[in-house]
Amino acid sequence: MSRKLPAFAVFASLLLTSAWARAADVACGLYQDRDKPDARLIIESATHASERSSTVAPRHYQYRRAGDALYMVDLDAGYVSRFTVHPDARLSDEAGFNHYALVQQTECAAVVPPTPGHTCRADLTACAERVYDADEATLGRWCTVEALPFACDKLIDLYRRQAKTPRPQDPSPEMPAACDERSPAFSKQECLAKVEQLMGQSIASGMLDAVAGMSADQPTLPPLQLDQAASMCADTGSATVCNSAASVLWNAGRYLQARSALELACAQGEDADACVHAEALLALDARDERAAPASSLPCGRFVAATGLLSELGFGDRGLVEGTVGSRLRARLQDGLVRIRHDKGGDFVFRILDTNRLLGIDSWNEFSLYERQGAAATCSAPMTYEEVPLQADCPAILQPGGAQTCCDAGKLQGCNALGHQHALSGDWVSAKPHYLKVCEAGVRAGCENLLQLYVNANDDDVAASLDAICARRPTHVACDVKETANWEALGMARAIRQLSDEADAERD
Repeated sequence: MSRKLPAFAVFASLLLTSAWARAADVACGLYQDRDKPDARLIIESATHASERSSTVAPRHYQYRRAGDALYMVDLDAGYVSRFTVHPDARLSDEAGFNHYALVQQTECAAVVPPTPGHTCRADLTACAERVYDADEATLGRWCTVEALPFACDKLIDLYRRQAKTPRPQDPSPEMPAACDERSPAFSKQECLAKVEQLMGQSIASGMLDAVAGMSADQPTLPPLQLDQAASMCADTGSATVCNSAASVLWNAGRYLQARSALELACAQGEDADACVHAEALLALDARDERAAPASSLPCGRFVAATGLLSELGFGDRGLVEGTVGSRLRARLQDGLVRIRHDKGGDFVFRILDTNRLLGIDSWNEFSLYERQGAAATCSAPMTYEEVPLQADCPAILQPGGAQTCCDAGKLQGCNALGHQHALSGDWVSAKPHYLKVCEAGVRAGCENLLQLYVNANDDDVAASLDAICARRPTHVACDVKETANWEALGMARAIRQLSDEADAERD
C-alpha cells in the first residue's frame, strides 16, 4: 500500500528542485570549441552535461552554477572542473584548454532533483573531493545506492591497493638519547644529526620501495570482488568502470568476462579503444582460460593488433626482437613468459598453445599474439646473475653522505654519487661509480653506463661491458651489452650532439 508524503516534505522537495534549476540557468544545447572542431560540449539540462570528441570516450558531468562559474563534476572520473560563463553564450574552462560557443540551442531535459539529506549527490563537488579518502563501505554505498560511476571506479582501485602484499614495516625508531632534554646525553647538535640520519634512511628506503612498486605485478583480487567489479560495469555502463573491471578480470585470468566488460565499454560507454580491444579478442573461448602453465619459451614470430609490443620475435638463447629494433631477453618463470624491460619490471605473457600468446602485464593487457609463419627451433635461454641494489646508505641525502657510503663499499652510495655527477653534467666523473655498481652485478649500474655512450660520447662503454663479461660469461653485464639497442642509442647521441651545436651557435 502506498503512503503519501507529508505536505511539508513535498513542499521541501519542490523548493529543492526549483532552487537547483534556478542555480544553473545556462542555455541548453550544443557548444562547439572555437579552436578544436572535434570538441563539443552538450548542456543537456539544468544539472547535466556531456563532453564529446572522436579521440576519447564521452565524459558525463553533473554541474552547478555559482555566479559566473560552473562547477562540473565528471561522473566517471570524479574530477571537478571549473568553467566560466560568459554573457555571449560562451563557456571556457579554467585551464584555458577549451573555449565553447553555443551553436545550437535546444530544450532542456527535465531535472531530476538530488535526494535530500546527507548523500553524495546532494553536494557532489564536496563528495568528489573526498572520494580518494573514502572507505570501502562509503564507496560501496555511493556506487550501488547512488549509482555514481566514479565511486565504483575508486572502489575497484581500493580493492587493488588492499590486495597488494604490504611491505614489512620497519619498527619505529626510538627517540635518540641526544634528543631527550631530560637525558644527560642531550645535545641539540647531535640530535639534529641523528634525525637527519633517520630521515635519510627512510627516504632512501622509500625510493627503492617506489621503484619496486612501479615494476611489481598487479595482485589478483578475490573472487567476490571480481564478481562485484563485473556487476558494477554492467550496472553503470561507464567506460571508465568497465575498463577498470576488464583490467582486474583479465589479470585474474577471467578473459571472457574481461572481454564482455570491454564490449560494454564500447557499446554503452562509446570508448573507441575498448572497441578495438574487444574485437581483437573475439576468437577467445572457455578453453583458453584453462591453458596449462608453459614448460618452455615460445620460438618464432608473433604479432598482435594491440599492445605496446605489437610484434615479438623469439629466437636463440631467449633473445626477443621487439618493435623498432629493440632486443630483449625472455625467461620462463612459474609457467609464464617474462621479458625484462628498462623500467625494472617485466612484460608478462601467457602461452595458450603453440600458436598464441596473451599479454597480461599492464603494458600489453588485452593483447592476443598469433604466430606468423611456421614454427621454428630455438636454443635454450641464458640465465644471468644479478644482485639487487640494497638501501644501505641512510646518509644518501646528506652533504658528502653518498661519497662516504661509496668509500665504505655501499653500492647505493656509489650509484647516487654517479647520479650526482651526471645531473651536474659531469658524465666522465660519473663513469667510475656506475662501473663499480655494474661490476658488483647490479643491472642498474650497467644500464647507467649506456647513458655515458649517449651523453659523454664514450665509445669505450661497450668495451667496459665486454671486459666484465669476459671474466664471467653469466654476469648481468653480458645481458645488458647484448640486449642494448645500440642503433637507438646512437640516434639519441646524434640528436644530443645536434642540440649542443645549436645551443653553441645561439650563444
